[in-house]
Amino acid sequence: MSLSANTLKKTSITLKMLIDVGLLHAGQEIFCENPSIKGVINLDGSITVNVDGKDCHFEYLSGAARHIEKRSLNGWLYWHTSIEGEKFCIGSFRDQYLLNEKKPL
Repeated sequence: MSLSANTLKKTSITLKMLIDVGLLHAGQEIFCENPSIKGVINLDGSITVNVDGKDCHFEYLSGAARHIEKRSLNGWLYWHTSIEGEKFCIGSFRDQYLLNEKKPL
């Protein structure tokens, strides 16, 4: 079974790419369903998450989610951010990036 072109395209998107086009920004807070877990997006596209009072650095959203939950999770769905009081799944910004990429110049 092969992955669809859309799935392959999605997996090639990074947080850094979303920062570079202005969909997300360095210093932006991220959070999950556990209210005691908060993180921040770094300029290089990595994230820093405070886990049990200790700042932990992760290259990937899913790696941070896996560290916290002790099981494999899709980090694009696990993490959220808030803009003007509204909660957004980080994956929605990846979807927006892909939509913008398809628009003609």
